[in-house]
Amino acid sequence: MNVFGKIAGVTLFIPFVVWPAFAQAPKLEKTHLAIAVGGSISQMNKVAYTMALHRKYFEQEGLTVDSSAFASGTAALQSLIGGSADVAEGAFEHTLRLQTKGVGLTCLATFGRYPGNVLVVKKSEADKIKSVKDLVGKRIGVSAPGASTHNFVAGLMTRAGIDWNKASYLSIGTGPSAVAAMRSGSDLDALVNLDPAINSLVNNGDAVILSDSRTEAGTKEAFGGPYLADCLMVKNEFLKANPNTSQAIANAIVHAMQWLKTASIDDIIKSLPPEYYKADEKTYRESLAKNISAFQWDGIVTNEAAKNVWDSISVIEPQFKAAKIDVTVTHDNKLIETALKKYHSPIKN
Repeated sequence: MNVFGKIAGVTLFIPFVVWPAFAQAPKLEKTHLAIAVGGSISQMNKVAYTMALHRKYFEQEGLTVDSSAFASGTAALQSLIGGSADVAEGAFEHTLRLQTKGVGLTCLATFGRYPGNVLVVKKSEADKIKSVKDLVGKRIGVSAPGASTHNFVAGLMTRAGIDWNKASYLSIGTGPSAVAAMRSGSDLDALVNLDPAINSLVNNGDAVILSDSRTEAGTKEAFGGPYLADCLMVKNEFLKANPNTSQAIANAIVHAMQWLKTASIDDIIKSLPPEYYKADEKTYRESLAKNISAFQWDGIVTNEAAKNVWDSISVIEPQFKAAKIDVTVTHDNKLIETALKKYHSPIKN
């Protein structure tokens, strides 16, 4: 009888301990999200987002996500602005570009500090193109006009003291299409792209590296200091109407970045669908190893990094130099700071 009484007492006591914790959990204003992804999700610049998606960190925050890949960051952004998507995944620079057009975007979670762009030269031209200055008069492949790949090489040429307009640029996309463009026998002299396309070209002997922003040192050389790459962004109206949902989105990305601090390449591979890497697992693993440090950080945005992005895109769009923008409204570090309190240290689960 005494034993039963003790068990009953414990059973009755549990709801009073547990219930308040659930009662304090913020209610999400929107639980089903459409996320428009700018480019192939298997690209290295999207590793943190991919982990949040496939390790079900969004679901752990109470969110159901429909993730759709678009041909480019611009196309994904159009989906967001047009209302077909709630969130866009793409380059941080879009928050700055759109501000000049009167469209307010906020980056909820920035998850790339190194852009990962790599400038390579066709192997047969390597003896003629030994520095950025040698790109004058050459044909350079970029993912699309005005894209981050275009900004990257234009900025390098400007810092080298030459006019970036004295080279010609060809839109070749990313991934397999970029590899095919270099190998097709076309008259491309160089190209800028991301991994795994870059590793594939270099490992196969098709190209040699001229400038590399996959590391802190390479990013500083290319942009003069810290930078911001990909993020999840929303229209300001969404953030205002859905503060708890916005926090949940930031939580999922921070969770992924904290996990990546201790994850091995094997851990990452096990978290991915086989179609991401099965075509060439060796190259994919090498690409992960060369890009992973871009996501092993806290996600806090500095105004210096945002300003460096602004300076970068102003190279090929000089009208931006005279535009008045406020980089402080392009992001909300409070969301990241709150998420870091929840996932305050590297964790595995």
